[in-house]
Amino acid sequence: MILMVLCIFTFPAIGQVNYTYYSKSEVEQDMDDAFEKLTSIHPIFLDNEVLADYQNKFSILKESLKDSMTQNDVYLVLAPLFASLNDGHTGILAPTNDRSQYNKAGGKAFPFFVTIKKDSMYVSFYCGNDSTLFRGGEQILEINGIEAIKMVHDMQMLYGGKSIANKQKAIADKFRFLIWMCYGFDENYELTIKNYQQEIHKMTIPGITSDEFMHNLKRRPHQNKEYFEFSIQKGKNLAIMKIGTFGDLEGFCNFADSAFAEIKNHKVENLVIDIRNNGGGRSIVVDSLMNYITDKEYAQYQKIEIRISPELKERYKERYPNRFDWINSYAINDLFVPEYVFTKPQNNNARFKGNLILLTSNTSYSAAATFAGLFKELKFGTIIGEETGGTISYYGDFWYMKTVNTGITFYVSPKHFIQYGGADLMRGVFPDYYVEDEEDSIMDFTLERIEENDNQ
Repeated sequence: MILMVLCIFTFPAIGQVNYTYYSKSEVEQDMDDAFEKLTSIHPIFLDNEVLADYQNKFSILKESLKDSMTQNDVYLVLAPLFASLNDGHTGILAPTNDRSQYNKAGGKAFPFFVTIKKDSMYVSFYCGNDSTLFRGGEQILEINGIEAIKMVHDMQMLYGGKSIANKQKAIADKFRFLIWMCYGFDENYELTIKNYQQEIHKMTIPGITSDEFMHNLKRRPHQNKEYFEFSIQKGKNLAIMKIGTFGDLEGFCNFADSAFAEIKNHKVENLVIDIRNNGGGRSIVVDSLMNYITDKEYAQYQKIEIRISPELKERYKERYPNRFDWINSYAINDLFVPEYVFTKPQNNNARFKGNLILLTSNTSYSAAATFAGLFKELKFGTIIGEETGGTISYYGDFWYMKTVNTGITFYVSPKHFIQYGGADLMRGVFPDYYVEDEEDSIMDFTLERIEENDNQ
């Protein structure tokens, strides 16, 4: 797999930009350091067969290194290696230093935001100078002679995890940057487009500078980036609560206090909790939500395994000194399983006691999938939507590290989690009613179902 990746990606043409270059010995030192940390921290490498296979991939990569590499070059070598673990919480952050240098020198970029769904790529917003050329929604079939589907499959190798939908969402979010990093495309883009009439035609679109991009971005329709949204449909005795992340404890608590107080005040009987596209966050935020919907004791996970490593001990010593003696009592490479601890929800006068419905999608991930698993295990209500992108078994609780020479940031998971919500550890949480997430099909189905139940 790694050899194939090296053949796929071509490093971008760099022109007269003053990039920083690193010698082969500097890159090898960074790779050795990253490999040592990765294999000593991640629980998967306690399996000797996995470790041996990974060591072989690593050796092949080192042999392929050239003697003058930019940050981009190093990223394109290391990212597929980390991604091959299929752990969405272990990987490499794409560096932006080279791109910043390129922008300052007047370099041009891909003039589109895109969406990617089931391997297909569509125009989300055209940020070129002629606003009349695209209205959004056109399918991009080919760019500079390369099929869009091939680009998507190539770029997926940079991202770990078992959810293809999550990988393609990440690619879409960074596509303007990735197409330059992976293929060196910048000046002009020869596109094959399928329009709304299903007509296929070719056109050449010029790239845009950073200044042009910032100016033309003002045309873009307002993007709602609110993570927490709440509304009450009084006529239907219904409240809808959108939770876009479990990563903001303070923001969620302020939101939840207000929303659940309003639900109680209006005596709402049906509550829809929408975690579609929620990429996860922190377990403590899930606990905070649980305070509002149950008084039952619960545990978020069936099992947690923690691999003891020198790096983990050092991290506890620096960040959790009150727990250092506890973690330090275990030997290196112990796989420690903490006691099964139940959480008792806090007393809450605004706790909801009506009909609960949870909406999920194939990009409901990490803590969002864990919440969906709890919701299903404790039989809180009905789940509508798609199988979650987060699986029953996964690695997590990662932290960031940086290579000494090239400054590449990487992150590694030291823990293995098994959550609730299904017997197949490699699959996500299945809904009670499967509805594919097309436009607002899941919400439409949900509202129709609530109305039918209210009329019975």
